[in-house]
Amino acid sequence: MTDPTVLIIGSFLLAFKAILVEGSEVAILSLATIKQLGKSNILFGVVAGGLGSIVTFLAVRQIFLLLPAIVIDFATAIVLFYFSSRFLRGFIKYKFRGKSFRDKMARMEREVVDKDLKREGATDFAQAVPFSVPNSLPVLSITLTEGFEASLVLAAAGAFNFQWTIIGALVSILVLIIVSAISYDYLMRVPRWLLDVLAGFVLLSFGLIFFASGILSLITGTV
Repeated sequence: MTDPTVLIIGSFLLAFKAILVEGSEVAILSLATIKQLGKSNILFGVVAGGLGSIVTFLAVRQIFLLLPAIVIDFATAIVLFYFSSRFLRGFIKYKFRGKSFRDKMARMEREVVDKDLKREGATDFAQAVPFSVPNSLPVLSITLTEGFEASLVLAAAGAFNFQWTIIGALVSILVLIIVSAISYDYLMRVPRWLLDVLAGFVLLSFGLIFFASGILSLITGTV
C-alpha cells in the first residue's frame, strides 16, 4: 500500500498540475475571444463546460472506487502514464521541434470566432456576438474537452485522497483566475514547454509509484 503522505502529496500535485495545464488553454482562449464573442457567451461556455467536467470527474471517480485496490493502482498508473506521455510529447514539440504555442492558440481563437460569426451571418468583429446558447457552444466544447482530460487525472488522484485532490484543484483554479484577472499576457509568457515538462514528470513519477504499489500488492498477495 502506498504511503499516506505520498497519496496526499500526489493527489494535490496531480490535481494542481492537471487543472493548471488544461485550464490555462481555456483561460487563454476565453480572454482572447471575449471582445469578439462577448462576456456572456464566454462565461456561459466556461461555466457549463466546468460543471460538465465536474460531473465527469465524480462519475469516473465512482468507477475507480468500485475497483479493488490493486486494480486502482494499475488503473491510476495507466492514466498517469498516458497523460505524462502527452505532456512530454508537448514539451518536445514546443521546445525542440519549433512548434509555437502562440500560433496554436491563435488558430483556435480564429476557429472559435469564425464559427460564431458564420452562425450570426457576420463578416467582421465590429460588434460582439449576441448571447445565445449556440454562440456559447465553441467555448463550451473546448472547455469540456480540456475538462474531460483533467477529470481523468483528478478521478485517479481522488480515488486515493479526495480532500487533497479538491484542494489541489481549487488552488490551481484560484491561480488561473488571479493571473487571468491581472493580465492575459502573463498566461502567455509562461513557456508552454515548461508547463508540459513539469506536468509530464510529475505524472510520470506518481505513475511509477502507483505501478510499483500494484506490483508489490501482486507479489505479497495483498488486494
